[in-house]
Amino acid sequence: MSTQNPALEGSFDQWWDAYGEWFDPQGPSPTGESGIQRLHTPDGRLLYSKRQVNHFHRDLTHPLGQPTLLHEMQAMQALARLGIGVPRVVFGGARKVEGESQALLVTEALDGYESLEDWYARPHTAELRQRVIQQLANTLGRLHRAGWEHGRLCPSNLFLRVIEGRDPKVDIALLGLAQAEHRMTAHSASRHDFEYFKQHHKPMPDEDWKAFVRAYGDVMESDYIR
Repeated sequence: MSTQNPALEGSFDQWWDAYGEWFDPQGPSPTGESGIQRLHTPDGRLLYSKRQVNHFHRDLTHPLGQPTLLHEMQAMQALARLGIGVPRVVFGGARKVEGESQALLVTEALDGYESLEDWYARPHTAELRQRVIQQLANTLGRLHRAGWEHGRLCPSNLFLRVIEGRDPKVDIALLGLAQAEHRMTAHSASRHDFEYFKQHHKPMPDEDWKAFVRAYGDVMESDYIR
């Protein structure tokens, strides 16, 4: 039995049989096997194919678990509908073969983006840093006010693209959404993410972190953030 969105490109067999360069071969874990490959398509696109075997996400909606990649795909599609930057989903699906759960999530590369972690590895002007901080606060405010919790909010899962010019534009995109959850309130969505980001905000300098806290607090219109 297989589960997939017919609006997506290709078939499960096509993508499962497509092999490229292993980007993140995580291998077996207590929750199943997982790995990511880079794929180059004939039309010149760079794709990332995440493959998992017997890997499940459990929550109140799915107490017995659903394939983690289906959960991640659903979160990405929901955030895209909110206008939040995420990789475009090319294909996603799951199937059972001889009692084994196989799942796939194929997405387009974020062209021109880099992680916040890599971006902070180079010097930038105070003005550009403030633009990045404000756009980051705007994006996360939209995420949390819609009730979505990222789950693993840190610089390696936050990506940005700076469009240079007289008035530079900053775009933010989110990755690593396997633990994303939809919460009842903005407060509950924000609480875990804020504390997690606070603990893992390096290499963001402390002064930039404090500037982010102020900007995020203004966006959320809340006084519970410390």
